[in-house]
Amino acid sequence: MARVVAGTLLVLMLVAAASYAAAGHRGHGKERHKPAGKRHDPAPPPEMPVATQGSGALRIPVHPPAISTHPTARFRVETAGEPVLRCRLDRRPTQECDETALSYRGIGVGSHTFYVSSQRRGRTLARADFTWTVLEPKPFTVSPQPEAIGQLYPGAAPSSIPVVITNPNSAPITITSLQVSASGGPPGCSPAANLALTAPALGSGRLRIAAHGSVSLPTATVAAPTIALLELPIPQDACQGADFNLAFSGSAGG
Repeated sequence: MARVVAGTLLVLMLVAAASYAAAGHRGHGKERHKPAGKRHDPAPPPEMPVATQGSGALRIPVHPPAISTHPTARFRVETAGEPVLRCRLDRRPTQECDETALSYRGIGVGSHTFYVSSQRRGRTLARADFTWTVLEPKPFTVSPQPEAIGQLYPGAAPSSIPVVITNPNSAPITITSLQVSASGGPPGCSPAANLALTAPALGSGRLRIAAHGSVSLPTATVAAPTIALLELPIPQDACQGADFNLAFSGSAGG
């Protein structure tokens, strides 16, 4: 049996950036840059697009948010009767489309417009469109709260590592994974041999963070990362008062 040794955890790395995974082709074009100044929150999503001409009703009830970081856009169109629908994204070719499920992938950064028209016997009944902006995603940050960890004892139950996750983007994100690792430690007390670290199980969009918002873990539905000092069959005196570095990484989607 290992000796019962009190180990105090001191976190030296207080903030670590986590990668924001946003797969997809990035568009090429001109970018407009505004001088640095007071930050303005994004404008609210525009009202529902409706028919702009003709007698047939045409609406786009499902569409991306007005500001997004996601390279995929999904739409659903509602129309009266059973006309032929023609859809187009930006300058891509116009195609006959299905009103129930429309999806475009590989959308680059910038402003985009989805166009739809309803036709019957070659005559246009109505048109509608929706414009939104795709932003370059920025990494979210993870700030642990080391003062809440307390002392660690060999074989004791894992201690929670409270963290604050901040979203710097002008669009909501969903954290899809979060990992924690440890490094450092004195000779004879390597983190790989003496520490057990666990990350929270994320999925089903449970950890959604609003634009320019933050979330503190644990929540009522998502646990915080944990750390425990393992009980080894050898003396662990070297772990008394040991210092370790904690680093966080992870991914998010739009």
